[in-house]
Amino acid sequence: MRNAQLSRHVHTLSLKPGVFQPQGINIHDCACVLVRGVIGVKHDFEGRDALSHFYEEGDLFLTAEIDPMYNKQGSYWWIYEEVEMILLPLKSKAWKRDNPQLASALNVQASLMAAYTYQQYINNLGLDRKSHSLDWLKSNKRLLTLVPRADIANFLDISKSSLKTFIKTVFNDG
Repeated sequence: MRNAQLSRHVHTLSLKPGVFQPQGINIHDCACVLVRGVIGVKHDFEGRDALSHFYEEGDLFLTAEIDPMYNKQGSYWWIYEEVEMILLPLKSKAWKRDNPQLASALNVQASLMAAYTYQQYINNLGLDRKSHSLDWLKSNKRLLTLVPRADIANFLDISKSSLKTFIKTVFNDG
């Protein structure tokens, strides 16, 4: 594969905290890299917001989960702190014309990544709730300062009182 010139195709997006509103921004079929900040992905689940996962600095992710064309669960991004991200529109005609081999390879990789990522979330939900919660809290202490406790408890599928106990355990042990 020859060297690809990405600068003509990549876009930078900076967003303030709150609900991401894609009006005026074409997010259709983009691959993203989060340069800074924290994004939570929420879904409308039986009339209440359910937080399923987070993106943090350096994460690679796809816009398909909130793309109006595919979004059947009322999914949206909640921005917990100001973010900067880089977007590459994978289905752009110019991108595919300028980089046909790379565009094809990235589309295959995006499909595989989506399947793997969501399988990982499903597997995590099947783990022992306490072990998963403690491991997640140990690995994500910084998010405790950004994300409301109710959202974290919802994400971990535990009660707020269990979350309080698990936080004490994590901070006392480590």
